[in-house]
Amino acid sequence: MTFRCRHSPPPPPCPPPRPTRRHNMLLLLAMSSPLPPPPCGSRSSPATMKAPARLFRLSDWYGDDWDHKKPIGDAAWVSPWAKAHFKLRQQEIEIEQCEFLLSAAVEAEDYAEAGGLQTRVERLRSQHPIIPREERLAEALEDGNYELAAIFQQDLDAVKTNLGLPKFVVGQAVEHSHREGLRGVVIDVDLQCSKGAGWVRAAGCLERGCALGYPADETEESELKAWSCQPFYTVLPSLEGMEDEAAAASGLWRWRWPSELSASAVNNRDALPAPLYLSEDAVRHDAGLSEPRHPELPRLFGGHESSPHRGRVYRPAPRLRFWQQARAKELEQARSRAARASLGSKNPYSNMG
Repeated sequence: MTFRCRHSPPPPPCPPPRPTRRHNMLLLLAMSSPLPPPPCGSRSSPATMKAPARLFRLSDWYGDDWDHKKPIGDAAWVSPWAKAHFKLRQQEIEIEQCEFLLSAAVEAEDYAEAGGLQTRVERLRSQHPIIPREERLAEALEDGNYELAAIFQQDLDAVKTNLGLPKFVVGQAVEHSHREGLRGVVIDVDLQCSKGAGWVRAAGCLERGCALGYPADETEESELKAWSCQPFYTVLPSLEGMEDEAAAASGLWRWRWPSELSASAVNNRDALPAPLYLSEDAVRHDAGLSEPRHPELPRLFGGHESSPHRGRVYRPAPRLRFWQQARAKELEQARSRAARASLGSKNPYSNMG
């Protein structure tokens, strides 16, 4: 046993071990790779949402079982940009494969191989049209530089528009660009209109006429076709000013907006108005100070975050995921019926009713 004098200074602490090369590679990998998702059985694990407030992911629309070895065929038609999205997805898959090989190389302590893979991953991510723009936007928001974030957001939105991808995410508070007082929260996103030709004619004529200032019946068919090929949003409307005074005690609401814009058939006996189905060129982020008002809002979302450049973005709850799954199943069944009835049509949505 070693003794020392009561007044002698304590021995200096042992220096921490020097980081090894393997430690440095693991740290670099952890910093450059996204965090793995929590286990499926965890109560705190968030449900995966279509177009949620996270980095870009094409599988939100095409599915995780999308066969990347062959292009999208007409049977799996999703939008006019499907082939461009297929090329983009190929690039994402190459990034994922390189990240997997990089992790395996680090575990095997093959640092020469890991260094080359790390360089390749960085180069592939920098060449992706969406990923680096989302990353620099996130950095600007983290630094609190909202003026720069607004510039980055405009650039990102322009790129998404050119690729046929939606600007807004599930949970985004939006308002109508031409109908004062129409506002709400996005609860679902489609890469293009999923309604039938009858709905497109009725709603498209109204919306085009409202935006351009001419009678709805003067809208040409070619305009409607182009109008229906942009992203569409199912919006839970804010019910401010929509309460029926005669039935206020029963909590009933009156329909304030054109029924042609509803995402489902309007039933005046329903306690709540139907969600709205709005095109991307008709909505913008809601910069209002008051929160949207709807009884279902706290059930479908769990709080929200707010930023000057984008307004409120609500956090989806599992209940919204269940609703999205049911709607996706209905759309898939309608698409299958339309595909059989179209007899080779490249756009099954054109026959959906």
